[in-house]
Amino acid sequence: MSLIEKISNQATSLTPSERRLVENVIESPTAAALGTAGELAKAVGVHEATASRLAKKLGFDSYAAFRDALRDEFIATRETATRFEKTIAETTSDTILGKLARDEAQALGGIEDFITPDQIAEIAGLLMNAGRIYIYGYGNAEVLALMMVKRFRRFGKEVQQLDTNPRGLAEQMLGLEAGDVVLSFAFRRPPRGYAALIETAKEAGATTIIISGKSGALLAPRPDHLLAAPRSGDPDAFQTLTVPMTVCNAIVIAAGLTAKEESLKKLDRLGQLIERFG
Repeated sequence: MSLIEKISNQATSLTPSERRLVENVIESPTAAALGTAGELAKAVGVHEATASRLAKKLGFDSYAAFRDALRDEFIATRETATRFEKTIAETTSDTILGKLARDEAQALGGIEDFITPDQIAEIAGLLMNAGRIYIYGYGNAEVLALMMVKRFRRFGKEVQQLDTNPRGLAEQMLGLEAGDVVLSFAFRRPPRGYAALIETAKEAGATTIIISGKSGALLAPRPDHLLAAPRSGDPDAFQTLTVPMTVCNAIVIAAGLTAKEESLKKLDRLGQLIERFG
């Protein structure tokens, strides 16, 4: 079981101090993996005993064992991020554009520290085999939801973009059943109606998938599948959608590969229909 999964399992039992520690570890796993319990606690502003207690709550005998798990899971896969850093090493501009480009490149370079190719392939397969796909994006995540709706409709899937109005959302959920998939986004905090959406999907026997930032491991109730990778920028300030959009595009490409011949036929047919209706 990965660390993200272990954290997800304990999300509802974490104290506020432990949640702050978890957020710091998820955002900067390398620093946590190389430091001591005291250093991690000091960086977050909590007592050192909190770090040791968190490690045990996550199933480790000691903080040292927790730190070893961090090293195994994250340090060994830093090569991609290093390549990105070398690529942008000559960029010295202090402009907004230059800084944004550097931040995005670093965040993108670290995606596979958090989300594996196998996870992407699994999610793509679930979506392509779904009876119907329901996609929910609240706030700035609506643009990602719309993109995924359009992409999977082009594969010939029956897709609905869920309403952000509670009444409209409730009406759409009436048709949810086993074999369907609910895909949602959750970044700084769970979107409005998140708990009700997950609970309703579980009652219907539908599969739930969440694409999230670093806070994904703290979501409750827990989705069936979680793809969580930190976005660039200050967590307390402006953050872009570049990382989650890249995750979405990877899923779309992997989905096309799961049924390559059929996908190409659907896209070819779409082209014919666009010409007819154009």
